[in-house]
Amino acid sequence: MKVTHVLGHNSNWNVDSYLGQNIGDYFLIIAFSHGINYDSKPLLKKVLDVSMIDLQFYGKNTDIQTGKLTEFSFHTSNINTKENTNVYFEKCAQQAIEFQIEKNFKNIIIPLFYENDEVNDIIYAIKTLNKYISKLDNKNHKFFMTLPLANHIIIDKDKIEEILFVCTEMDICFDGYFIACENKPETRKKLTTDIKIFKNLTRVFKTLKQQEFETIYAYANWDAIIYLAQTDIDYITIGTYENLRNFDIKRFTEDISGGGSKGYYFSEKLLNMVRADDVTMLNDTGNINIIKNEKNIFSDIILKDGYPWNIHKPDVNKNYLFTISKILQRVASISDLEFRKEYVLDLIDKAIKNYNYLEENRVYLNNESSNYHLNIWKTYLANS
Repeated sequence: MKVTHVLGHNSNWNVDSYLGQNIGDYFLIIAFSHGINYDSKPLLKKVLDVSMIDLQFYGKNTDIQTGKLTEFSFHTSNINTKENTNVYFEKCAQQAIEFQIEKNFKNIIIPLFYENDEVNDIIYAIKTLNKYISKLDNKNHKFFMTLPLANHIIIDKDKIEEILFVCTEMDICFDGYFIACENKPETRKKLTTDIKIFKNLTRVFKTLKQQEFETIYAYANWDAIIYLAQTDIDYITIGTYENLRNFDIKRFTEDISGGGSKGYYFSEKLLNMVRADDVTMLNDTGNINIIKNEKNIFSDIILKDGYPWNIHKPDVNKNYLFTISKILQRVASISDLEFRKEYVLDLIDKAIKNYNYLEENRVYLNNESSNYHLNIWKTYLANS
């Protein structure tokens, strides 16, 4: 399993943590952020040999908030409304594949549009692009078909089975799949608690691995732990800002802002993000050790009393990168899947006990910082 940095806004934090602290193994370049000239940037040049690129065709059927996407002449953001057809999209996708081959990416991500509900168009595109790949005489690259699973699709078992049936047919030439799942957490929450998503997304990863496809979990949040607990995943992405950890079609179709925030502290002991204001309160009440990450230089810096919190500080983000990378690597290192699941259940139990300790001492964390997810994680894993 390769822990894979998502290179979006402030990519220097990811590259610095990789070069300086050996955090992560691989990189995913975001076209939206870096554009056509990504390979001329000194920072990205340092890691190009261990990188792949997502050209992000997701907003095919809508007005796209382009970022730097229009710099790619073949990108669907340049499509005239009258040309917005499946045939035109296929040509764009083929050019995107050729572009990645010419740039000598080893892992080629085959772009696919986001479809909110209809499965037939997705299946048609998968079959058509599979035929194109089958005609390529190319043994130096691996080809990953993108599966952008909309929330309406991932919660529907029948639709997932329909997609998986096509993805695993005998004539499929892809080496693997690039999976981006729309989770849609509740308001004031960072993670979904929808057990239908847990079941169906687990089904996707398990089925593809059983059929010997490689898998990339793209735009993954730290709930990737519960999927990795049940099956091997070849690449799991880690991101700094929330929009790099949650796939959301609105990032490509609407001009949205994440709003103001002092930032969050990711705690291995709680398996959760803790708001900056809550960290201050934990310091003030003498309970900071309950959430403190051990042997983590970034954690040591930002948990000092009086730390000037800001979501754009590198230490705040590198603490997450360091901590989640360490957890994922530990989980993936357990080869026996039953033992692996028990290990993750033990992590969850310890996190629940830490939350209980805080409440027993009349320290209460609310909203994003609260224990809104762990009991569902435990229930799901214990019964899967």
